[in-house]
Amino acid sequence: MRSVMHRKKCKLQFTTPTSGVENIFELPHKQVLSVRIPEISGRVGSVEIPEVCKVWVPESEVESDRDLEKLGIEYLASNAIGKINKAPLRGGIVSQHQECECERHTCGERCEKCCPMYNQIPWKPGTAAKGFHCEKCNCNGHATSCRYDQDVADRKMSMDIRGKFRGGGVCTNCTDHTTGINCEKCQIGYYRPNGVSPDAFEPCLPCDCNVHGSTGYCTPDDSYVHIGKVAGACDCKPGYSGYKCDQCAAGYRQFPDCMPCPCDSRGILPSHDCEGDCLCKANVAGELCNECKPGHFALTKENIDGCLPCYCFDVSDSCSSAKLSYSTISSMENWLVTDMNATRAIVPILDTDNGWLTIAAFDVEYDSPFWLAPRIYCGNRLSSYGSNLTYSVSWVVMRGDTSGKPTTGPNVILIGNNGMRIAYGEEQYNGQEAEITVPLRENGWYHIRGEIQDIPTRLRRTEFRGDAVTRTQMVKVLADLKYFMIRAQYHSEQIEGSLHSAIISIGEISSNGESNNLVEACECPEGYTGLSCENCVWGYVKLIKNGSDHQDHHVCVKCDCNGHASTCDLVLGECTICEHNTIGPKCDRCAPGFYGIALKGTPTDCKRCACPLLIESNNFSPNCQLDDPTDIDSGYVCTQCPKGYTGDHCEKNDNKIPIYYESCDVGFFGNPLVPGGTCEPCFCGGGPCDQETGRCLECRGNTEGWKCDKCKPAHYGNPLEQNCLPCNCDPLGSSSAECDEKSGQCPCKPLFEGRDCSFCIEGYGNVTAGCRECDCDVGALDEVCNPVTGECRCAEGVLGFRCDHCNIDHYGLSAEGCKDPVKQQISHKRNTRDVFLGSTKAIAKLLLYRTLPNGTFWPKILYKANTA
Repeated sequence: MRSVMHRKKCKLQFTTPTSGVENIFELPHKQVLSVRIPEISGRVGSVEIPEVCKVWVPESEVESDRDLEKLGIEYLASNAIGKINKAPLRGGIVSQHQECECERHTCGERCEKCCPMYNQIPWKPGTAAKGFHCEKCNCNGHATSCRYDQDVADRKMSMDIRGKFRGGGVCTNCTDHTTGINCEKCQIGYYRPNGVSPDAFEPCLPCDCNVHGSTGYCTPDDSYVHIGKVAGACDCKPGYSGYKCDQCAAGYRQFPDCMPCPCDSRGILPSHDCEGDCLCKANVAGELCNECKPGHFALTKENIDGCLPCYCFDVSDSCSSAKLSYSTISSMENWLVTDMNATRAIVPILDTDNGWLTIAAFDVEYDSPFWLAPRIYCGNRLSSYGSNLTYSVSWVVMRGDTSGKPTTGPNVILIGNNGMRIAYGEEQYNGQEAEITVPLRENGWYHIRGEIQDIPTRLRRTEFRGDAVTRTQMVKVLADLKYFMIRAQYHSEQIEGSLHSAIISIGEISSNGESNNLVEACECPEGYTGLSCENCVWGYVKLIKNGSDHQDHHVCVKCDCNGHASTCDLVLGECTICEHNTIGPKCDRCAPGFYGIALKGTPTDCKRCACPLLIESNNFSPNCQLDDPTDIDSGYVCTQCPKGYTGDHCEKNDNKIPIYYESCDVGFFGNPLVPGGTCEPCFCGGGPCDQETGRCLECRGNTEGWKCDKCKPAHYGNPLEQNCLPCNCDPLGSSSAECDEKSGQCPCKPLFEGRDCSFCIEGYGNVTAGCRECDCDVGALDEVCNPVTGECRCAEGVLGFRCDHCNIDHYGLSAEGCKDPVKQQISHKRNTRDVFLGSTKAIAKLLLYRTLPNGTFWPKILYKANTA
């Protein structure tokens, strides 16, 4: 196959120089390439290319002579060109086996790689303008070869010979017991002493460790000094110590076996060598120094005295570490801004975007404002003792100000209800924000001098800082915390301050909680309660007394309240709020609605009256009392049963017989013994009713029905007023004995009328004959007859049922009546007679009305007056 030099490998990597000569290289198959050789080392020369310096490619990749002209020799552009060009000047080929003589620490037949010790950076071809130099690896003189690792280079883990972490050279086959990327470390079991550099002739020495007490390893160099380990220090097994692990550690004895010391390491003195009897710390007892002395708690190794003394507010000397379950308080609600005595308050602005509280400087009238925490942070915070308060704040300084400076002042102020004012911190903070942690333990806390009411920016810290706070004082403040304040001013030119958050830990006593070695759980005497006996139990009142040490101490005194009040006023001798349903200055009587003997002193002395049931809907008497005021088992009597209720418990009838359907008083019905049941009055018009159902048993006033609420049959009227009258429908004129229940109207037969149908309609009469049409003669006053009898009304002097004949001594029957001859004969007395007759007729009309059978008057019937 015809071959030519590979285009990519032999293409010239440099431009044709202005000076030089043209040389012709004879290639196999008579292919000729004309190239210009640059001037090298100030000389121009010809060269014969060794076979080994040629790179061959298939002829098919060369299409014309022009392609050949574009080909070149890779080595003319590499570091090998110098040797190749110079070789003829020194006598030609250097040996029978032809190869390139490489420069600049390159190696290989074609100088295609870096030499074994020069791989700090990766090999690449050089150019005519700039040759490539292979860099030597830094192996501190303990290796003769290295390799390039790109990952090491990327992570900057290899140090070059200039002391910079650059490149990826990794030393191979480190000698002199060294290891590492740069042979800078000692092998396991060897160490490099302090002050010995990694490039020392023999940098690593064997670890000199006791075979019994060590693991065989030691600290390899001095890079572990910051954690307290010295170069060459042996790694000891548990129970061993010392540079060579050749002695027993504290708490162990009997080297080389080093058995655990029976003494409790928490309770023994640091100088104790674990030989012989255990030497206990000051507050520790026990043969093994494993328990606290009476009046102490919380055995720890860190405590130089071993245990803390019990405080227990000086009422007990027995305590232990409290077991607490912790949670946190963190709230941005109801915060205020105040002065350092909490005497003034300003409401800050809440930023709804970030939840911060903000206060402007011009809103504050004092130099040292503080954030005043809401009540949720205060009260009894003994369980927080030993934990931390963490808060975050920021502030804004006037723009362009250069004269101002950070201010100092207490970071946190706590004020107890006992008036004690203590503070923590006084640092200055640069910048404009800070997250601050404050330990709630006496270390670092101090009293604020009593005369200090504000802290101007010019005030030095020594002017407001008082004595250090003791553990007892810290506990007293936390037991009854009144005010909790956080510093709000951090710069003399501050124009705005913000509170981001405030978090405090609180604990609750729990059998499953973690043991807190700083919080005591005291065994309190009668009348006291709380983690440190800081409170009085229910029924006791706290008094402050001055003790023999001239310090104020609280004392719990039992109240004389028969066990029914939480506290009392000893001066007035009265109980504050009586409980357990009692009343009275000493809670010695049962409250209304309750019965019992309140003097027994138990929460169940007074029981609620059941009159007859306890539920409100069935408790009808507001008061009750014992049958025998001295005997709680005598039973009780409800004393104010309302009307309709009777019995000892408002549950019986008059005979006090507890019968289900006779449980209400006479005239009432219902069952008050059933939830929701009551005694309701009988709606029977004063008559009795069924006491279970309320159905009337006896109705009055002609009434009937469940509630006597309707009239009896054949009666009408108002049943609710017991005023029902008989219908009394006329049997001749009525078609039924029933009438309308309200009006009393009877149903009348044809031609009959009236409420009771007892007379005929107008123009008819004679009910016994069935109301026949009136048949009045000429002597009748009109055509209408009596509606009951049928008798016609006759004119004067006329007689007869039909007015059809004259009376005796009368004559001349006509429509004007019958004439009386006597009247005509006495004409001289006419006027007198007429007057008398007129009066007589009027009286006759009034007196001679005839009463109808139904009891009413029929005004149309007139009887003749005696005119004689």
